[in-house]
Amino acid sequence: MLTEAIGAARTGDHPRARDLLSRLLRSDSANAEYWIWMSAVVDTPRERVYCLESAINIDPTNRAAIRGLVILGAREAANPERTMKVPRRQAIAAPRVSRGPKLKIHWRTVGTGVAALLGLLAVVGFALTYRFRPSAPILAPTLPPLTATSTATPPEPTATLTPIPVQTRIYRTPIPSELAGTPIAFLVEATSTATPMVGITPRPSYEAYQSGIAALQAGRYQEAIDFMDQVIALDSKLPDPYYFKAEAMRLDGQPGQATTVYDSAILLDPDYAPAYLGRGRARLDLLRRQNVAIKAGDLSDFDSAIEKDPLLIDPYIEEATVFSSLRLWRTMEEILQLALANGVRAPRIYIMLSQAQYERLEYEDALQNAIIGSASDPTNLSGYLAIGKASIALDDYSDALWPLKTYSVLRPDDAEGWGYLALAEYGTGDVNSAFASASRALEINEKYAIGFVARGQAEIELGRYQDALNDILKARQYGSESFRMDFAQARAYFFLNRYVDALKLANQAIAFTPDNTKKAQGYALRARVYEATNPPLVDEAKRNWNWILDTEGIPDDLRAMAESHLAVLNGEAPASSPTSPPSATSVTSASATAVTSATPSPTP
Repeated sequence: MLTEAIGAARTGDHPRARDLLSRLLRSDSANAEYWIWMSAVVDTPRERVYCLESAINIDPTNRAAIRGLVILGAREAANPERTMKVPRRQAIAAPRVSRGPKLKIHWRTVGTGVAALLGLLAVVGFALTYRFRPSAPILAPTLPPLTATSTATPPEPTATLTPIPVQTRIYRTPIPSELAGTPIAFLVEATSTATPMVGITPRPSYEAYQSGIAALQAGRYQEAIDFMDQVIALDSKLPDPYYFKAEAMRLDGQPGQATTVYDSAILLDPDYAPAYLGRGRARLDLLRRQNVAIKAGDLSDFDSAIEKDPLLIDPYIEEATVFSSLRLWRTMEEILQLALANGVRAPRIYIMLSQAQYERLEYEDALQNAIIGSASDPTNLSGYLAIGKASIALDDYSDALWPLKTYSVLRPDDAEGWGYLALAEYGTGDVNSAFASASRALEINEKYAIGFVARGQAEIELGRYQDALNDILKARQYGSESFRMDFAQARAYFFLNRYVDALKLANQAIAFTPDNTKKAQGYALRARVYEATNPPLVDEAKRNWNWILDTEGIPDDLRAMAESHLAVLNGEAPASSPTSPPSATSVTSASATAVTSATPSPTP
């Protein structure tokens, strides 16, 4: 669209260029390039100044905008003595030149030529700036005032400043606990980007319009309504004043009245995407207020907004949020994939996509997208949690530690962060820390299943077998079944000498997971149970150890355990002292190699 707008501007089709640039500014008003090109196609000097000032508010160092304001007389040129001053070292090093005959200089002619040359250089520089500039502008580190409600959060910019390859794992230093509560933006190295407000159209002729936008950003909703009413009284055919009036009404707790005003904006311009977005939000607010369950069919306005403007970020986010609440993970993934296909590259899109893929057990894809989103915006804490969860699912416990520690310190009241941190700490063998983190999670949420499972795992290693079993049974009460839960419960039963129960849960764990490494852990536990019975069921134990050796992609330590036990059972080596059954901490590889045939899992 920008390319088409630039083409229209260069061919003199200014109305077409204005229309395209207005649409771009509605979706991303924090793009300095859009404002500069708009300044080239508006009609009056006042409008040009407004557009260039808007560009400088976003990027104070933008030379093209500064140069344009100087030409228009809105700003003074830089002090020539300051810019032409030669450093002392250079002045001393300058070579002496012998003076020739003194020439008579016609200063008026020279001045005219220099002015013409500077004008030509300015035009060429302006053209080169936009011919060879990066695809994403470097935006100023400023944000508009925060609104008083979370629903007013503007969307992220579509482009990221520095794309980082998916293969590059970002290892940041975990935030120390003494910095808990410090905003993440002060603790990570990141370039701030201006956050745009959706739907803004340049209206320099109406001072009330700018005042209304400022009031809306500051959370002064009634004041914003009054200013937009003034603009509507002057020109009732503009859709965006109706939209911003409706936004102020919605954020002020009047979603029903706001819906009618959104309708007015849509009637004036059926292609004005922000109005559909706002109306969709207002309808969701009404349904929530009435305690009516939200269904996928209630999202039609967001679909319309996407159809009218595929680059608008917020409709994708709104739909994905609803699908997440409904646990429609496939549909959530589809709408976020549509955003990427349409060119929307906001970090939050990648992070939410990671969440959907994690729930669909697509752990590799979930990790890749979490890394992209977090690397693009390290101030988004959800990215740290997404990386940690996906890494744990892939048994990459060391990789999960740093993001989960950072997340938990900066979100100390979130039980989920502490629960997954406990799993990562247990996976790296730090049992005491795992117990402490799991207990912290349960202090925050006494019904958090992951916290009970993580603490139960740690308690097994600490020899508190009955406490471990009690915690895992509570996890079953509050959460859904998982391999980790079944396997931990089987181990607790084993140490409590409840062998029949241990076999039952081990079989359940093996049947639950498709992962060969986890299955092998179950076989090893089952073999140990057979060895511990009185009398030992040697043949059954051998069969389970052999299944481990016959399965591809099993970690070396687990394979060595199977070989050692078989040697003892076959009389090839002396029996060693009893050892603990295998734990999940013994597996450190990221993933197991898939096998082509299923491994049998007979019930003992």
